[in-house]
Amino acid sequence: MSIAQVHSQPRATSSIDATLDAVPPTAAVVVRTIAEGIRPPATQPSLDNYVTNARAILPQVNSEGLRVISRRTYADLVNGDLVPVAVDPATGLYRARRPSELLPSGPVMLRDVDSGLWYAREVAEPTTREQIRKYLPDTTDEDADAFIARFDDKDVAELELKHIQLGIAQLDSTRFEMPFSRARITSDQEFRAAWNMWTTLRQLYKWQGQPDQRVYRDGRLVGFKLEIDLTIWPVAKPLSLKFGSVVSLTLRGRGRLDPDVFCAQFPNLETLTITSQVIEVEGRFQGWNVIERVHSKFSLDSRFAEQLKKFPRLQRLHLQDCELTSDFSVRGLARLHELWLCNTFEPPVNSLHMQMQHQEQVTFLQVAADLRGMTELRVLDLSRTGIHLLPSGLETIDVASKLEVLRLGGNPLANSLSLENMTALQELDLSNTRLQRFPEGITDRIPAKELNLADNHIRSIPESVELRAGFNLIGNPVTDPASLRRLIRARVETGTDIWLGQESSDVSADLWLRNVPQEQIAEKQALWDRHNAAMPLAVTGILRRLSRTPEFHVERPLLQRRVWWFLEIYDGADVNERARLDAILHTETSPGRMLDRLENEIRSYDGGRQNQPLHPPSKRPRLE
Repeated sequence: MSIAQVHSQPRATSSIDATLDAVPPTAAVVVRTIAEGIRPPATQPSLDNYVTNARAILPQVNSEGLRVISRRTYADLVNGDLVPVAVDPATGLYRARRPSELLPSGPVMLRDVDSGLWYAREVAEPTTREQIRKYLPDTTDEDADAFIARFDDKDVAELELKHIQLGIAQLDSTRFEMPFSRARITSDQEFRAAWNMWTTLRQLYKWQGQPDQRVYRDGRLVGFKLEIDLTIWPVAKPLSLKFGSVVSLTLRGRGRLDPDVFCAQFPNLETLTITSQVIEVEGRFQGWNVIERVHSKFSLDSRFAEQLKKFPRLQRLHLQDCELTSDFSVRGLARLHELWLCNTFEPPVNSLHMQMQHQEQVTFLQVAADLRGMTELRVLDLSRTGIHLLPSGLETIDVASKLEVLRLGGNPLANSLSLENMTALQELDLSNTRLQRFPEGITDRIPAKELNLADNHIRSIPESVELRAGFNLIGNPVTDPASLRRLIRARVETGTDIWLGQESSDVSADLWLRNVPQEQIAEKQALWDRHNAAMPLAVTGILRRLSRTPEFHVERPLLQRRVWWFLEIYDGADVNERARLDAILHTETSPGRMLDRLENEIRSYDGGRQNQPLHPPSKRPRLE
């Protein structure tokens, strides 16, 4: 019987069989034939062999104890977490930062010296003198207090003091070396000046400047001023140090420096001034060796302009007597509050080559003065630059409406300036700009303080313009009688000479003898001669200044009477009275106010004196 038949026949049931039927059947084992040549699967390796520590794949900690991941900086905390951090530009300390923040707003993060891990600061402790002297033992109480005024946070001070300590060693190892030039004449005085400049630089690195070098804002010390003469700059190799104490820097002349490295040394600059320096060089004139005094000028190019944009706190840029290249521009310096692009002296243009060179500089500057986007600009000075067009962007409302001081004097401007959008203007200088008329937009409030229109070609004053203190119209050929009378009233009301004309060249008594009767001329001529001396401060020479006043043009008979009355009183005055009158004559700068003061002094000395009457007219023959 086969196995299959045995399983197919029924069996007699029993109690035992019933019990067995109640138990679930066991799993059947299926046996399959394996093809020859196929091996059974290998045993699977453990996952433990593949697991790694998450921190092992992170970037290594840098020298500051931080990790940089995808250009973001993280700090390792004591509890094992990572926190994004960034430097607070106000303190230099690291603070916790949210991923969406440009500047950190979280707590200050400090690093434990032993473990190298970071933790959040809970309490800010004050800086002490003892803390400073631990790094700078020779610090005086005054210097220590000045340092504390700037770094009153202990942790911020500690960070700065450590930087100072590291940099002092480099300063000590830097070689003092004067620049050499075959044409340049270097004196002992300049050598001492270079040494003093180097000494000052070392002191400022340690925040130990002199009282007159300190810069305060809102009563608090923010840093120091530094002036560098680049023509005798005694450092041959660029320094890699950062002079964080310098907030105001003045560079004079041209010298050896790398703009990238040099500018990086002064990260906290708020004011930068660049100007020329007079030096002595050897020259030849008609076969003779001569010593010439020339202006050494700093050259500004696009490379330097790019460095200017990297100063995060730069607010005042003063460029005076500099050489510009064709690619230099101030465009992009949107944070500036003050911009000076001006010349402090008139360059000689006595040759065709120098004229062409000067015109080239004017063209470069016209392009360089690009103000578009400078919405923070408050002061603009383009004096004596030679420009004939207004700079780009000046009249746009977002720039013009914020401007408070505008100086364009000494430029041959082709068009008159409109003040339509300059609602915040306080001071305006358009002196010697060849203006034929008043600028448009002058009101009783614009400009609020000063208006300088001196030395132009203005002949009359619009009736809509209110003459007030702070106006300067001196040197204009004003001939309109109504305007001249308004100027007289304005001088009386303001106490200042808003306008003065050209002084008469007539040094004789004839200046004051107009329509004087013939019989009085000899007496007045003798009176004049008694006080006419060949010296600038002679009484008659001083009185000649009255020919500049508007009274000389529209009230000449009255002014002439006042002059002769004064001379008669002065001629008969005693020593004391004359001394008091001389004091006014020699110190008062306003001709019109001078005569007023002289008359008041005469009356106060003798109250019974009165003005002399007008000279009697000549008698006419009686008709029979």
